[in-house]
Amino acid sequence: MRTLTQVWVFFVSLTFVLLLAGFQFAGRRGLFFAFLISLVLIYATLHRGLALFKKHLNIKKWDGNDYTGFLNILQSLKNDYNMNYVMLHFTTNTSPPLVWKNSPTEGHILVNESLMNHLTLNEKKILAHFVLSHLSERTFLIPRVLSIFEQGFWGLNFILAPIVSFLTFILRIPSQLLRADLKAMQKAQISSFEMGYFISKIHNFEFHQPRTLKGGEFFSTLTLINQSRWRSHGLPQLKKRLINV
Repeated sequence: MRTLTQVWVFFVSLTFVLLLAGFQFAGRRGLFFAFLISLVLIYATLHRGLALFKKHLNIKKWDGNDYTGFLNILQSLKNDYNMNYVMLHFTTNTSPPLVWKNSPTEGHILVNESLMNHLTLNEKKILAHFVLSHLSERTFLIPRVLSIFEQGFWGLNFILAPIVSFLTFILRIPSQLLRADLKAMQKAQISSFEMGYFISKIHNFEFHQPRTLKGGEFFSTLTLINQSRWRSHGLPQLKKRLINV
């Protein structure tokens, strides 16, 4: 099913369920409030969820002089991952590399500003394969929806977080991330040892170890450190990822 079709099917189904529930509980008035709630949820999923964590991380577009060479590497490899357009962002806040899509062939990549200072030229190429692979394996809709619930409605995050983490396993998000790791290794044409060393290296940087991303966890390419099983956001632990590659 095409991504745009999936989005419309999801929102139409969501609206229908809310309208049905609203009518059952409060008749015509319930229909009106259910319709308003569905509009809020659609807006939050498509726009507000991304806006909140972007503001939290103080994201800036990577433009001007590409002194690191990383943007050029991304542009040279993007077609290998069926991506027509990739925008690079950076942040000075503590954050692992994040990826999210605007469409099946357009996406965004966020890295910490300090990351490039700790990588060799070959490691920058591996990083490009790594983030592009994770970007290509992600869906458009599911991370956005889960991100909204992770941020929590009306301060209920402590209740919703375990539920959302459980949903990630139902939706097979962990297997998608493990598959992306393998895809990056194959595309970069490196050994299992090199890939394992690379994942360990970027995982252990202090600027990749935030306590919370406030909704950005489902766009992360790395496992958040010191997270319990019920707050893992579907991201496989480092040990499992190393065994996988």
